[in-house]
Amino acid sequence: MASVIALDASPMNVLRSMRGTVVDARLAYPDVLHVEIRDSQGGLWRLATQDADWSPSDPAKLVGRAIEDADIDEETGELRCKLSDGSLLDVKPAAREADDDPPNWELNTPGGVVLEFGPGVRWQISSADAQVSSRH
Repeated sequence: MASVIALDASPMNVLRSMRGTVVDARLAYPDVLHVEIRDSQGGLWRLATQDADWSPSDPAKLVGRAIEDADIDEETGELRCKLSDGSLLDVKPAAREADDDPPNWELNTPGGVVLEFGPGVRWQISSADAQVSSRH
């Protein structure tokens, strides 16, 4: 059974639920990182960056490692995922250039909850089926 997350959850609660093995990590055009994490219930979490920098720079280094912890720096929006080997998957939002900049990163949960962060220090949690449920 996939992890269940309520739509009124905070970003930190969503991230606390994201635990599992990185089963795929790849680059897409233009400079987008896609990471897929399989949780202990078999659910698939999908993380994608848009307007952000990340490390490690080679996504292949993430595959096979497990995410053990994840948090957001509330001032910068930096996403830090602690991996099973002690390393980090670190996603740093790019500087905001315009009011209509895309989100810096997006996380889709197995249960259909979407967490978006950015531009600026702004987050949104919604259902994959709904347009907007909560904006802060």
